Amino acid sequence: MTTHNNLLDQFLLCDEAWDMSPVSSSSSHSHSQHDYALRNRDNIIHPITQHDIKHSFDTCVQKEVKYMTGLGYINLLESNGFVAECRLKAIHWFIHRQRRFNFCIGTVFSAVNNVDRFIDMNKCHGWSYWMMELLSLAALSIAVKFGETCPPTLHEIQKEGLEYSFEVKLVQKMEMKMLKSLGWEVNAITPYSYVELIEWELKQHFKPIDRFRLDEILTASSLDFKLLEYRPCVIAVSAFKCILEDEIRLSHITSFIPPDQKKKIQPCYNKMQEILVGYSKSELNRNPSSPDTVLTKELQVPISMEQMDLSFMDGPATKEKLKRKRVQGQHDDHCVIMNKKHVN
Repeated sequence: MTTHNNLLDQFLLCDEAWDMSPVSSSSSHSHSQHDYALRNRDNIIHPITQHDIKHSFDTCVQKEVKYMTGLGYINLLESNGFVAECRLKAIHWFIHRQRRFNFCIGTVFSAVNNVDRFIDMNKCHGWSYWMMELLSLAALSIAVKFGETCPPTLHEIQKEGLEYSFEVKLVQKMEMKMLKSLGWEVNAITPYSYVELIEWELKQHFKPIDRFRLDEILTASSLDFKLLEYRPCVIAVSAFKCILEDEIRLSHITSFIPPDQKKKIQPCYNKMQEILVGYSKSELNRNPSSPDTVLTKELQVPISMEQMDLSFMDGPATKEKLKRKRVQGQHDDHCVIMNKKHVN
């Protein structure tokens, strides 16, 4: 175990502490009594107590704010229909990839968080389809690498559902730019971060919840950017509120929420209900091997490293340098493709 943790620390290449929570990796979400236990450094098993859960919950609440986007991001998505539509398309693609490769649901939420924070931090006014697809691919690749034990290759991930096929070196360069932009903070606290904690607490006192339905509600809710105004803990509890049949269980889990956030549960729940009413289950359950995605695969436009200019994601100093070059008459629009004849 020690050797594994040391290797993991080396892989992270950053100062971020990785949360090694005792979450079962089973995709069926069935838990035995052994799942509700912690191992100390001597490898001695101790039952998880309510104090442990409360401490973990409080830790997530304290950390979640730094992984949230600002209110300006919601305004951006409201005013820029292209970016909002590309974000929606990216999340649908994340969901299809999750179902094709049996990724954890948490990987989808991490990928969405990567996309949202990156766009929020990089105010480029010339987003295009290829840029959004490259961003989405890099965001999912990072989430997969940090969240899955047996990640597929980049070639396998982008095989279906994208209009473009990106060279591995280009995707890796995009990944590095994204990681630097996010300050290597990729172990984000998302609404899904609270699911296991709340489920553990409820299971000790009440009958098991409908986990499949809960995942479905959270996944559908991630499609609507309007919920970004709420903190992840509020979104998580609101999702549980959608499936809990009695106020006793609901009041039991709301006790973990900060007092100033409890009043936001009902408004968040109301918005979530509106989202679910318009939620098209057929879209999310569409088979990734259906004719439309196979056609997309056949028509993918290959993009190599030499065709792209990713300097639109560089720092202010680089952007100022590019601006001076444009004044001098050089063509280096940092929000466009360098070789337009190959890519639309």
